[in-house]
Amino acid sequence: MVKSSAMRESATTDAEDLERIRRGEPSGAASLFEKYSASLLRFTDRMLQCRSDAEEITQEVFLRMITRVEQYDGSAPVASWLFAIAANACRDRLRKGRRAGNVSIDAVAEPSDKGEPIEHRLMDEERKRAVRRALSLLSEEQREALVLARYHGMPYAEIARTLQISEGAVKTRIFRAMETLKARFTEGDSPWNAATSS
Repeated sequence: MVKSSAMRESATTDAEDLERIRRGEPSGAASLFEKYSASLLRFTDRMLQCRSDAEEITQEVFLRMITRVEQYDGSAPVASWLFAIAANACRDRLRKGRRAGNVSIDAVAEPSDKGEPIEHRLMDEERKRAVRRALSLLSEEQREALVLARYHGMPYAEIARTLQISEGAVKTRIFRAMETLKARFTEGDSPWNAATSS
């Protein structure tokens, strides 16, 4: 019960932040940016598999939030609305990418922690590349649902609202995504689960 009241309190605060944006107060946008920019960046990075595009889209989400604040009707949490904007922006970017030609996922540089032994860094980098390759096998719809559920811990009902689909469709997309990933990782001798790796 404590968690649900904390969620309600957070939603109220988010709504208050949006109200401040409507009044033209920059503090509302700053507060929402501070709360959601990191998780939106992780989402867009996993969807687009390109950090620079993900950063650009994340900034675009907050610009759209400010310019379209009147479109928010309160029927879903503010976070769901922001993820919906991000999902739509990612879809648009992916469509443009298909028309312009794609960059190999392996060309995406991963930041490394200099304090780790080289063997650990190499294993982590290989694992990240394997996850990225596996995620690229999924359809956009499956990837969206899986990333929101597994990486952001979003409940199925909220994913359904965010993606504007039924809860049954969310379950189907995640099931199919997991089946694709299982097939991918049982082909080799990889003992770890892609859906729970970062």
